[in-house]
Amino acid sequence: MERMGQSHGLIHYRTTVTGPRPAMPVRIDGLGDRAYVFADGAPLGILDRNAPDAGLDLPVGEAGVVLDVLVRAQGRVNYGPLLDDRKGIWRGVRHGHQQLFEWEIRPLPLTDLTGLDWSGERAEAAGPDRPAGRRPAFHRFTHTLADGPADGFLDVSGWGTGLIWLNGFLLGHYDTPRGPQRTLYAPGPLWHDGENEIIVLELEHPGTELPLRDRPDLGRPTVVTLQ
Repeated sequence: MERMGQSHGLIHYRTTVTGPRPAMPVRIDGLGDRAYVFADGAPLGILDRNAPDAGLDLPVGEAGVVLDVLVRAQGRVNYGPLLDDRKGIWRGVRHGHQQLFEWEIRPLPLTDLTGLDWSGERAEAAGPDRPAGRRPAFHRFTHTLADGPADGFLDVSGWGTGLIWLNGFLLGHYDTPRGPQRTLYAPGPLWHDGENEIIVLELEHPGTELPLRDRPDLGRPTVVTLQ
């Protein structure tokens, strides 16, 4: 990612795997940090830097397979010997024992969302060949303030993991399965009188609503008993 002049956000890799080949695992060497893998547009699975030996089985027919890998950066190590914490894919991708080459790479820094087109039709519904979740998508909400701006907390407990912007400002990442935090702080100076725009990039399991709360929910505290 850094070689593309990018320090955060997402990055998209695409190549064509020629066939025929038997089902063999797709593995990423040097992943920073979480990869969403697609075969001919269908979700194949998720790989994470915390499971470096994991793989996703991919059979390839005579026509070949278009392999897409969307990698999300999730922050950097800021101490110790691993300060050179690179993002994206910094070694390579293998299908079985064969290294894959001829990649197209598209940086997605997510610093400007004004180019998003909200005029199109809704995404296709899930079905047998289009399973729900694990299909990254942008979602747009509007919220009208009648009593003036104030601090608020967006409740993401019904969502999976992703990023949230309020009126163009990135509030941060959320990861509900890992938690424990269930709300994201939305400070008063970011709100406008009248209509406000909230954009959610959900990467795995979209929710159906995004409630605005007047207090934080930091999750259940961990209790440690000292002996």
